[in-house]
Amino acid sequence: MAPTQAMRVAGDRPSRRKHVPGQFIVRLKPAVVRQIAATSLQATTSRALIAAMPDEVRGPIDFLRDNFGLQSMKPLFVVDGGNEPVQPQLQAMALAAVHRSIARSATAAPREALAGFQIVQVKDRKIDAGALKRLSASKAMDLVEPVPNRWLSAAADPMKIRQWGLRAIRWFDRPRPGAGRVHVAVLDSGVDARHPDLAGAIDEYRHDGNGTRDFLGHGTHVSGTIAALVNNSVGIAGLANCRLHCWKVFDDPKRAGDDENFNFEFYSKALAAALDSNIKVINLSIGGEDHSKAEATIFAELIDAGVVISTAMGNEFEDGNPKEYPAGYADTIGVGAVDESHRRASFSNTGKHIKLVAPGVNILSTVPRVKASFADHVSYDSWPGTSMATPHVTGAAALVYINKPKSRAAGLAVARRLIATAIKLPAMRGRDFTPEYGAGLLDVAAALGRATAAKKSGRKTAKKAAKKTTKAKPARKGRK
Repeated sequence: MAPTQAMRVAGDRPSRRKHVPGQFIVRLKPAVVRQIAATSLQATTSRALIAAMPDEVRGPIDFLRDNFGLQSMKPLFVVDGGNEPVQPQLQAMALAAVHRSIARSATAAPREALAGFQIVQVKDRKIDAGALKRLSASKAMDLVEPVPNRWLSAAADPMKIRQWGLRAIRWFDRPRPGAGRVHVAVLDSGVDARHPDLAGAIDEYRHDGNGTRDFLGHGTHVSGTIAALVNNSVGIAGLANCRLHCWKVFDDPKRAGDDENFNFEFYSKALAAALDSNIKVINLSIGGEDHSKAEATIFAELIDAGVVISTAMGNEFEDGNPKEYPAGYADTIGVGAVDESHRRASFSNTGKHIKLVAPGVNILSTVPRVKASFADHVSYDSWPGTSMATPHVTGAAALVYINKPKSRAAGLAVARRLIATAIKLPAMRGRDFTPEYGAGLLDVAAALGRATAAKKSGRKTAKKAAKKTTKAKPARKGRK
């Protein structure tokens, strides 16, 4: 029987793998990448490419092909197409394809810090730590790590339908500026792009060969909280009238009831696409327990480019309260969930990396008009989860970021503003920060500039703490 959302909340959720089976990430050393890129420009035939392949790269490729069934090797963080699949049964073609893939990771990566990363797919789904260690021993390798798994941070048990969250964060207490020029990316399970409350808000929907349908409904729910059309006489109101760029980073299920399958390759493209685009805010209502150096690298570049990243803390408090990523990466806004009494939701993870909390129980939002596996209803449904709290912060960030050009300083200033103006909750007992609530509850009215005199004095210390949390770093040198 397919697991229901109630089962997931209760802890009877499907077991989660820390890593995506059959995939791992490698990064070649800069000198090797430059050498391969240079020979790729000069070579005119596959034979010439093979002859130019360094032995310290050829050896690991032969090892993978002979022992684990090498299936593909593609550049990470390269947005456009051009990937050539490896054909492992033909050694010459395989080596030529690998050569071109590595060269492309050098010439098409949007930043020098992202050059040389490759995602490798092997037939044997149980490649072990010993094999990864052997690959790491190659003089050409700078990094070898398994692909971190990520899952959606929703926990749904439909309750009474009402949009209490907007009142809790004082969304109605101040006129909101028009955010029609602010672009927000949602990396999730897809979106019902023709939903009457969303169709006018979506600028772009990319699904990389998967179908357009949001089989799970999660991405549609998140998108509605951020940008459902206001005053259109339909359904609900979203926080910001921003422009959405939706990326489907979970593959379509092969069978009804299957768990979501994270697609790290397409996820990496979506993140890289935000670097030099007009996207100012990214919503990541996803989580996983494994840290990834490759993922951390692209996040550092996004922060440096001025992108605000709103991330879910995770729903596994009652299952050991693990530190989850991407919320665990520096300068992201880790968001926990509170219920209607403004207390931490029982499932919401805690930790020193949390920044603030937002409504995350019984959150009414859009879901697909065709029954989705996460939803008990069509068109609109109420769910809990840190996934549902996170888009409240994303929408608020879009409103605060309206009149600021995209830059590292501006992005960090938006994050600091949201943290510094958070409402101190009674459960915090007068403290400026707690691992359960961070700096407090998101306050949209205060973040947009309207704080009462009583609140101003109480926020001075919170502002200092927020500055320490997201202290700006000097821009790194050496990027393209």
